[in-house]
Amino acid sequence: MRVARLFRFPVKGFPAEEIPEADVRTGRGILGDRIAAFTNGSLDVPQDSWHRYSAFTVLKNDTDLQKWQVSIDLAEAGAQSATTATDAEAVESSATTVADSTASVTLTSPVGESTTFCTDERDSRAASADFLSARIPPQGDFPRALSVADQGMFDSQAAGISVINSATVAAISQTADGQAALGPNETELNPLRFRGNVLVDGLEPFAEFALIGKIVRLGGVRLAITQAIERCPATTVNPATTAVDVNVPRVLASACGHLHCGVYGRILESGLVSTGDEIEIEGDAPRELVKTARTPRFMTVLGSQQICNDIVEVSLRDDQGWIREFDEPGTNLRVHLDLGEPFWRTYTITDVTEDIVSIAVRTQGKGSRAVAELAPGQAVLASGPHGTMTANRVFGGTTALVTAGIGITPSLGLMRGAELQGTQKIKLFHVDRDHRTACLWDRLQKRAHGRQIPVETHHRDTASQGRPGHADLVDWLAGCDNVMVCGPPDFTAAVLEASDEAGVPAVHQETFASPNTGMSEAIARCSPAEVTLENSGTSFLWEPQQGTLLDALEARGLRADSSCRGGSCGTCAVSLAAGSVIYPVEPAARITADEVLVCSAVPSGPISLGI
Repeated sequence: MRVARLFRFPVKGFPAEEIPEADVRTGRGILGDRIAAFTNGSLDVPQDSWHRYSAFTVLKNDTDLQKWQVSIDLAEAGAQSATTATDAEAVESSATTVADSTASVTLTSPVGESTTFCTDERDSRAASADFLSARIPPQGDFPRALSVADQGMFDSQAAGISVINSATVAAISQTADGQAALGPNETELNPLRFRGNVLVDGLEPFAEFALIGKIVRLGGVRLAITQAIERCPATTVNPATTAVDVNVPRVLASACGHLHCGVYGRILESGLVSTGDEIEIEGDAPRELVKTARTPRFMTVLGSQQICNDIVEVSLRDDQGWIREFDEPGTNLRVHLDLGEPFWRTYTITDVTEDIVSIAVRTQGKGSRAVAELAPGQAVLASGPHGTMTANRVFGGTTALVTAGIGITPSLGLMRGAELQGTQKIKLFHVDRDHRTACLWDRLQKRAHGRQIPVETHHRDTASQGRPGHADLVDWLAGCDNVMVCGPPDFTAAVLEASDEAGVPAVHQETFASPNTGMSEAIARCSPAEVTLENSGTSFLWEPQQGTLLDALEARGLRADSSCRGGSCGTCAVSLAAGSVIYPVEPAARITADEVLVCSAVPSGPISLGI
């Protein structure tokens, strides 16, 4: 594992400058990196102080920034010695111990016009800000300025370094979605799309996620690797051609099952790092520096057991200990494999005990067989817990869990939270053939009868009794306040229709999606539907070729807040006033029961949005 290339980005949002050697300081990052940022006019930003990225002109909101050129003449203000404090003390105190360098920065527009400013001269910065204001559209009415801050203008107030694995970028490129998105003369994505400081070689694809929680040394620099990096629409811009050509967040979401590429490091010890330097792992980072999240991390396989027919329960230890922080009955775990290209599947979480999570795996298909055959002690990449059909949304009053086949597993997970306040009665309905899921049905009944709530159970073997008809379903669901359904599409559609006739107030549909095709192919299978916008009183016909709801809204000139565009951040959530939606690839973001992520959803029938 070694440093392959080094980059700094002198002005936030503008292109990179490649460098052979980087001077890295605690509390500052690479000298000259994000040394200034240009405000976008949306906020009144105080002089010479750090502010959130939303106040600045950045690539994801103005992709034309990639067409500019940047050069920097860095005149170092004074050398800093490496910190000798403990790791935690270094990070805590570094924000006040480092002064930035004085720099002269030249920005050249796409048509060749240039401006130069000195970071320590306000008049110089003001003149260049006027130059930029005349050429870069504003996003608000506040005066615009070139801002600087001692710690640099990073997305987070704590400075650091971003690390990108070249093998991961190549693997993303080789997915079916990645290949479909690349141009005829491209073989893989340019790593500069991910705007990292350090490009590393010598790691397997996605192996950088194993560095989270570790201290690493690069040359004379020590870093605590604290988190995975979620990618935003800035990655859609080709750094070589400056064209917006590949929807990288969507490729990541559909092909990889997450939106992350690269890791972020907090600087524990200042020093120099050069291309070619070896990267060494020194040990564990202080826990207080590592961000607890649902993001991809490696788990250790503890074992597996066949619980019936083709269903195996696999137990994993979350080595980061994050699973217990977010555990909610009804959620699921994503397992991410490399089967020649990135591959992922979603599995119901059946139990969580401390750091150990158990998942139910049906061994159909090469991916699930590979998960079921993982050996004890093996490390596997996983993320979560994810999912919106949680117990606190599903249970209340008289609640029916209606399932078919392997669709029973969400009920097993939900039942861990059945004793929520307000649940008066539980009805369990399950349909399978030849009792193929009898072991899970027995476990579900046992778990349900162990609660202090009345339980009514119905099981139907279609081999001897046939499929339940519409009248059967309506009779089953009469008097229910909540219904959760999970099963094959035709079964789910029948239950939804019966729920409507039975007058069930709340119906929850567990999509339990994993990718079988690309996002575009999955959307193409959906039917047209009318979308009503409540606030404006207008409506339009959504059709599959329009893409997601967010794509359709933007095509009609309606601006909706968004960031990741892949279902991870939750920024695009809007109120769902009526109807229901489908997520071709299940999102990871947490939203309320009456919201929808328009970046990832399409209508399953007529819907009304609160916009």
